[in-house]
Amino acid sequence: MGAIVEFSKLAELRGKTDRDLSRILGTELDRALALANVAATKQSVFRAQAEVVYTRTKALLPKLAGWDAGELAALEAKLKELGMALDLVPGTMDLEEAPTCF
Repeated sequence: MGAIVEFSKLAELRGKTDRDLSRILGTELDRALALANVAATKQSVFRAQAEVVYTRTKALLPKLAGWDAGELAALEAKLKELGMALDLVPGTMDLEEAPTCF
């Protein structure tokens, strides 16, 4: 009987850990998206920080295959949005070529 109780407690702890990790990843993706949106150039420290979150999350998501499909889909959507935001950050050449209005 003790093994069943221990297994139940472990399953409960695993569920809590997964929920916490999902919340942390979602928050980190939101923060990285904000950083990517304020980055002025591809060399910006904000873009670099956002790219670290993108890379880490992209590597971690395949390892979470046993998660709830809805949670995974939400994280994957945020990751895709972050990837697009990173792609939209202009390079330094883009800024130099932009016409100035006076």
